[in-house]
Amino acid sequence: GGVTPASATAVCADTAVPAAEIPELLAALVDRSLLQLAAEPGRYRMLESLREYGTGRLAETGALGTARDLAAGHFAALLARYDPQLRGPGQLTALRVIGAEYDNVLAALRRRCDTGDAPGALSLALDLTWYWHMFGRHADAASWLGEALAVPGGPAPARDCAHAFHLINRAGAWPAPAAGEAAEDRATMRELAARLLAYPEVPGPYGPLTAIALAFLQEEKSAPAVLDHLVDGGDVWLAGLARTFRAEFAENAGELDRVRPDVEAALACFRRAGDRWGQATVLPLRAQLRQYDGDLDGALADLREARSLAAEFGRLSLGDEMFIDLRWMDLHLRRGDAGAAIAVIASARERVRRAGSPPALALIDAWEALSRAELGDQDRARELIEDADRALDGDPAFPGLHARTLAGCARIALRLALGDPAGAESALEDAYAVALRTRDLPILAVVAVHAAAVAEAYGHRHESVVLLGAASRLRGAHDRTDPRIRGLTRRARAALGEERFAAAYTKGWELDGRTAAAEVDPARRRRELRAGPGAVRGRGAR
Repeated sequence: GGVTPASATAVCADTAVPAAEIPELLAALVDRSLLQLAAEPGRYRMLESLREYGTGRLAETGALGTARDLAAGHFAALLARYDPQLRGPGQLTALRVIGAEYDNVLAALRRRCDTGDAPGALSLALDLTWYWHMFGRHADAASWLGEALAVPGGPAPARDCAHAFHLINRAGAWPAPAAGEAAEDRATMRELAARLLAYPEVPGPYGPLTAIALAFLQEEKSAPAVLDHLVDGGDVWLAGLARTFRAEFAENAGELDRVRPDVEAALACFRRAGDRWGQATVLPLRAQLRQYDGDLDGALADLREARSLAAEFGRLSLGDEMFIDLRWMDLHLRRGDAGAAIAVIASARERVRRAGSPPALALIDAWEALSRAELGDQDRARELIEDADRALDGDPAFPGLHARTLAGCARIALRLALGDPAGAESALEDAYAVALRTRDLPILAVVAVHAAAVAEAYGHRHESVVLLGAASRLRGAHDRTDPRIRGLTRRARAALGEERFAAAYTKGWELDGRTAAAEVDPARRRRELRAGPGAVRGRGAR
């Protein structure tokens, strides 16, 4: 907030106050204690009581509306100038300016809404969307886009873009919409997606919005065409963003052969564009690929670079920060440094607590519970599972389903550690059912690894190894540095011998994604057991 010489000059346009005298007048007001110098050079603030007095005087003279319109015009123009710079080498300057003027920009948006200026309100709100997206400000975005959309206006691409962003951010905000509202939002999004696809061109960074909308509807088959068009276009930044989304969709589908080239190309695009945020967003994806390749040092280096880049402009969104933290913790565990892993998760938990996001806190608790169970700390694992369950009560949204799945896997590990394979199998049924709802094959791969542990507990070594292969198919890569997978592999090799182990693992690895997902289903194993020992032996169960 506050006032600068530039904003003061804009408000004084067409008045008797010469623009050249504005800086001197501001200094005089400071001398008379009517203004205060802000921490940022060239910015001034006014006491609330004086602001109210000045507002009253302007209202008495009939000049208040004009002053507010002039201010709104100034800040709308300022945002239109700096929004594109958020996606290039001027990013740090743009973030500093928009951050300093954020309250004033929102006041301008409020003025556009109050005066019924639908095109102006939508334009200003859309210019704010990338700023909101960078920092994960879903609540702000949902609220203000809703305000702009409430201003009556005719159909237009800008309105459809704003409406789609509004619904996406409603889904990402806390608390999430109720089930009925969420269903209505999805129906509306379906209509919006059709209209957005019909437009010959969508301006600015909003082209990928169509793909996001389609993914939100879980209609990924339509999204690639939109992203492919942007990848092949002439805008290097848009190509980088489209490749990032394409890589994320492919990773979600366990298709890492498609992820790798897009991650490297997206990183190159963002470096060419000078976008630190883009680089910080893509580097954790590359870190995950390096982790699967066994390059733990390279993965840590990517996470450090991402965190360093983010520090230059403030921070990433809570979700992106949390993703880095969880990857970092996992890498420490793979390197055998449990103390460093616990320190990372403690720091992440504190950050999430400050943000006030119960679902995110539940995801942290579930992840730590899984780690504690693996480390043999059953009491702490049980506490964390209970904490996650309480936080997730009634929350169906992401990251709720992922947190429920991880908490379920922690429960499996806990029951196995306590010598209760039947309890572990019951927990597996729950975790599998929830994992299917995520439509996220890598999270289903985590369940598959724990299904392999349950099969081992029953003495079904061959089935356990097939499940390890199926887990690799679901994630799209072998994972030879995960401690649990290493333990299961070592024991199975000793029991089966190298040849039988390789045959069982290959059987799971060569499944397609759909069949691999079905292989994990604990109900399948029960059906085979009911069919008799011959059916199980036919699968090579021991």
